[in-house]
Amino acid sequence: MQRISHSFRQLAAAAAVAALAAAGVPAAQAEDITLVSIQSMTGPAAFAGAVFQKSIQLAVDEVNAKGGIHGNKVRVIERDNAGDKGQAINLASQAIDRDRALMVLGPSLSADSLAVAPVFNEKRTPFLTFASSDAILKSGPWALKLRQGSDVDGPILARYLLEKTPIRKAALIFDRTNESLIEYKNFFRDAFKAGGGTVATEEAIVSNDSNFLPLATKLKSLDVDAVYVSSYAEQAANITSQLRKAGLPEKVRIVGSLAVASPKFIANAGKDAEGAIVISDYAIGIDRPLNKSFDAAYQARYQAEPDGFAAIGYSLAQVALASIKEAGPNPTREKVRDAYLRLKNVPVVVGSGVWNQKDRRPHIGALVLVVKDGKFSITQ
Repeated sequence: MQRISHSFRQLAAAAAVAALAAAGVPAAQAEDITLVSIQSMTGPAAFAGAVFQKSIQLAVDEVNAKGGIHGNKVRVIERDNAGDKGQAINLASQAIDRDRALMVLGPSLSADSLAVAPVFNEKRTPFLTFASSDAILKSGPWALKLRQGSDVDGPILARYLLEKTPIRKAALIFDRTNESLIEYKNFFRDAFKAGGGTVATEEAIVSNDSNFLPLATKLKSLDVDAVYVSSYAEQAANITSQLRKAGLPEKVRIVGSLAVASPKFIANAGKDAEGAIVISDYAIGIDRPLNKSFDAAYQARYQAEPDGFAAIGYSLAQVALASIKEAGPNPTREKVRDAYLRLKNVPVVVGSGVWNQKDRRPHIGALVLVVKDGKFSITQ
């Protein structure tokens, strides 16, 4: 009888292992906390998504090296939606049903996040998005944010220009195909005008535009003090170089939204980037303990200096991991969502260094940077 019982236990254990394998979960990791990260690791937004993923993995590896969360290791399943909304929706469903994710990180882009939001809300699964637009919150209570709304960054930048520079008249260029980039422009414009500034013109472009010489000719005739650009870094660099090539005087400052604050802007624009003023979440070399350890760890692991996207990815992971820890030793999706709502004063490497939220609307602060001698320098 004892031998039969022993054999039965062996068969039961083997069946459990087989079930875990069929579900895609290694037996040794049955108690792992599973996160799924859906990022644009390839495609047109890979400059952000691939870096987000590197920093998320760095943060998870650090917490695992310290014993995990409540004794459980954290496992990240990486998924690439290549900047495609349809693929993001498919991966969202897989993350919920197949991967059994406790929480999902991403997607990288606001448009992709809005596309997947109905899936997560219907299946009652928390997802922590990189989207800055508060529009994502209207999709339902399972949509969570890392970044503050665009209504914070724009006024900070406008106030700096009006109080610290002679800029009073600006032309605005923005990518009309991206909701976040439009919001950046609108909030900056409204704050700039409310503070006494004048907007000479608003020029819409699309993400694949590359010839800006006709636009440069128009802007030269407007006698502006600055040209505000709300597009991604590489396109912003192309715009800047073509404006200078067309004869836009150096005294006319280039001003950039949050999307411009990347080393790729300086690398692509070269000397034409000198003097540009941008709003940013992050700058390397900030004298805070977490920033110092992050800067050093990222460079040691990836042999490159972290940029704003790296800092945002790392900070998003810090908030996700803090939510899971706050949820207690037996976390569920609902407990993690509720824990996020209780979080306060989470250390991050962006903005002021402290993340808070109220009613799912985060606040982290922002930095104003100027390009000086080929590098971003903090002005305030």
